[in-house]
Amino acid sequence: MTARLVKRCTCLLREATHLAPAVTPASQLRLARVAHKTLTSSATSPSSHLPRSLSELLEKEQVFTPYPERQEVDQLIEKATRPEELLELLGGGHCLHQNHAALMLIQLSRLLSEKQKDKALLIQDARFQQLVHLVNNQITTVWHGTLVKLLRSLYSLGLPPTSKELRSVEQEVRWRLRRLKYKHLAFLVESCATYMQEQNSQELLAELLVHLERRWTEIDDGHTVVAMMMKIGHLSEPLMNRLEDKCLELVEQFGPEELRKVLVTLAAQNRRSVPLLRAVSYHLVQKPFSLTKGILLDLAYAYGKLGFHQTQVFQRLAADLLPHMPSLTSSEVARCTKSFAFLKWLNLPLFEAFAQHVLDRAQSITLPHLCNMLLAFARVNFRPEREDQFFSLVHEKLGSELEGLEPAVQVDVVWALCVLQQAREAELQAVLRPELHAQFLGGESPKDQSTFQKLLHINATAQLEHPEYTGPLLPASALVPRPSVLDRKVTPLQNELQETLKTLLGSADKGSFMVATQC
Repeated sequence: MTARLVKRCTCLLREATHLAPAVTPASQLRLARVAHKTLTSSATSPSSHLPRSLSELLEKEQVFTPYPERQEVDQLIEKATRPEELLELLGGGHCLHQNHAALMLIQLSRLLSEKQKDKALLIQDARFQQLVHLVNNQITTVWHGTLVKLLRSLYSLGLPPTSKELRSVEQEVRWRLRRLKYKHLAFLVESCATYMQEQNSQELLAELLVHLERRWTEIDDGHTVVAMMMKIGHLSEPLMNRLEDKCLELVEQFGPEELRKVLVTLAAQNRRSVPLLRAVSYHLVQKPFSLTKGILLDLAYAYGKLGFHQTQVFQRLAADLLPHMPSLTSSEVARCTKSFAFLKWLNLPLFEAFAQHVLDRAQSITLPHLCNMLLAFARVNFRPEREDQFFSLVHEKLGSELEGLEPAVQVDVVWALCVLQQAREAELQAVLRPELHAQFLGGESPKDQSTFQKLLHINATAQLEHPEYTGPLLPASALVPRPSVLDRKVTPLQNELQETLKTLLGSADKGSFMVATQC
């Protein structure tokens, strides 16, 4: 038996030697698999007969369909600059293999990506219909990478959701989900999620998300995980959890741009993932990244939005932002000031630079930007060194424009001035007049209640810090604590604090001790 097997191996190798020049690289894998199959068959079936040559074996054993060699038509498709050039290829006598029709549709979508009117005309063209029909007939032989791009292109071209050909491509994708590489799945969901939601293809989208969640360990590069977090993380909570875990694994490989995208994505989705935030903060502090102006502003925004405190990161942001101050716009300065204010983190050199920016651009800065900076200063109780000039500018800008702002914004601005002890009588009167404060007295929404609390603060400021103020004031009924507040149990510490404050004020009438405030 052993001698017979050795003899057959010798014959097989001799045939391979004769055929070596004729075997193409694409056939080598099939040759090996056929040889393995033949040897196995010979070992188990002594009576089996060896074919005359390996060429017969290759013909009988079609293991896979190799990608055809590059042809002239491939170059014509890639170099086409007009849809007409592609449509003419259908009747040009070219030998089109199973991928050519799909490649032509992909190129059409690229050429018409910004031309909606031309897309509508193209769909009505008989040659386009022929091309789509050709793809539909050959869909099972289209290669994986081309298939996912084809689906994206059909969505982009605007085929109707009821199109038989579109549904055929979607179904083919669903059948191949297990065989598609992870990068193909990620590409599909990143580029097609919006189209799928609009074209009633939620089932395909749901299956894609499930497969991505199950195969998350296949992600091996930071670019993929960051892109998926940004574009599709909000579509699936379980997937986002997996992506955060993978991000923790790969965060050491990230550059400043990837770290920025991760933080901005978390902020946009309001996900306060403490382990990931700590990891990102560690690398921002430890690695000597060169942070651009845009990255610094985005980092400040993300930390402020998530309310995540990391003093070393803030110190670096402040130090790196100072050299960029001359190039910042008023909008960027207002945004940055607001971010640090949300964090309740005051860096004196940086905030002095913010105030100086306002004074340097006194003529061009807009009222909304000035109001945002004023609120930010009030949150951290910051008054610049040149406060007389700064607040003179504020009062000048407000002037007659204060009453033109939205009622809630008016209250916010005057409240900020009260905190900074810069409110004037005219500004107090503007927000304490009955026609303005009446709309907030009975408000039940959190925003209305917050505005009402600020009105109480403004009213107390008018009474205690402006002896010359003659009114108007909030009505006495507005100062009566609500029943829900009266029912609250007062702790010994609160009771002792109230008694101390009453002694300092001289009279209980000068303070309100049962006002509901936000924690």
